[in-house]
Amino acid sequence: MRCLICHESMTVPWTPATLWRRDWVCPSCESKLTPLGTGCPRCGQPNETGETCPDCIRWLALGLDLTVRCLYAYDDAGIDWLHRFKFSGDVVIASSVAPALRALRSSGVTYVPVPLSKERLQTRRFNQAEVLARCIGPTRQLLEKTEVSSQRELGKEGRRHRTNPFTVPTSVKCGKIILVDDVYTTGTTLHQAAFSLRQAGASEVSAICLFRALNKSKSRPI
Repeated sequence: MRCLICHESMTVPWTPATLWRRDWVCPSCESKLTPLGTGCPRCGQPNETGETCPDCIRWLALGLDLTVRCLYAYDDAGIDWLHRFKFSGDVVIASSVAPALRALRSSGVTYVPVPLSKERLQTRRFNQAEVLARCIGPTRQLLEKTEVSSQRELGKEGRRHRTNPFTVPTSVKCGKIILVDDVYTTGTTLHQAAFSLRQAGASEVSAICLFRALNKSKSRPI
């Protein structure tokens, strides 16, 4: 058996429970993901003081208040993991982060994955945010994405100032909503999605992201 990330050979304990598994990630690759430590309480951006970061202060100044729980740093290991999962289509490796995501599950919460546009979904064939959200709990798709441009085509400022692509087809009658996405970069995607949900009647919206992009992260597509 070979690890789905590094492709190195690994020993698998053959039991009835593991006979049909095809989602193996070796212990070395599993341990490379960097859990976030002290940082901004609103987005997880690492800092030594635990104070709100400048980006979140700017969002608050615009009247947009959203708390996002991010699990891992989007460093070299995070980049490799996500590209294998998102662009190579190895969806099964989500099982390696499922326990950490499942630990965040709360009762009385509606988990809403950030959607892809119909065009993007046809190209990729799966929504990575939905796969991650299902690792936490049952999901509902309350949002629609109406534009087709990829964030890879936009710079940091372009992402911050893009038109809100999210709409909510019907009124929202559930209580607490937690959005789920793969990477928090500038925060624009989640803030716009949360704004649309609140406009449709959501009373409380927060978010979970698997990765938090770092200020010094290498520039690679997400």
